[in-house]
Amino acid sequence: MATTTHLTEIFQRHLDALSTDPDNAADRFRGPRGWLLTSGVSDVVAPFVTQLPADDRDLAQFAGLDALAAASLLDLLTPDQLSDRQNDAPTLGAMLRAAVAHPGQVELHGYLVGPGRDDERITAEGVYVYVEPDLYITARHDDGCQCGELWDLVQRELGVDDALRFPDEVGYRLNRWRPEESCWSLWWD
Repeated sequence: MATTTHLTEIFQRHLDALSTDPDNAADRFRGPRGWLLTSGVSDVVAPFVTQLPADDRDLAQFAGLDALAAASLLDLLTPDQLSDRQNDAPTLGAMLRAAVAHPGQVELHGYLVGPGRDDERITAEGVYVYVEPDLYITARHDDGCQCGELWDLVQRELGVDDALRFPDEVGYRLNRWRPEESCWSLWWD
């Protein structure tokens, strides 16, 4: 995974390249250009970055964001920033609170849009849940698939409860940072 230094340096370069741009205005919803750096959000997320941005228009993707990082982000982000959602996914705030309330059971994945774009933000597009490994879930959700049971558990017991609809994908996976533990990935496109 990426280091804090690399992500911070990349975002700082993107911000510096815009310092003379007359369109370098604050986004009223998210904050002033560069807020991911100045707030400390990029430092918290950096250890979980799986793909650094290739250029100022690209995303920094993260995965495995845990309870400790989620608690830090809850302290750093504004209510408007916590209300961000990837399409019909749960809000960032709901996913962060679920990770904090269920350490080791809920981790987030998503992306950062850096200061090189005018839509700078942090977004969670899904969760990894380390619960109920014996459920029967199929890729096509055939007869007998228990994805509905998993979704009910994720909402009711884990608190990931403000999504506007069922996830686009529900699947089994092993994450490289927890190679001995299986989890379910819930993702909204």
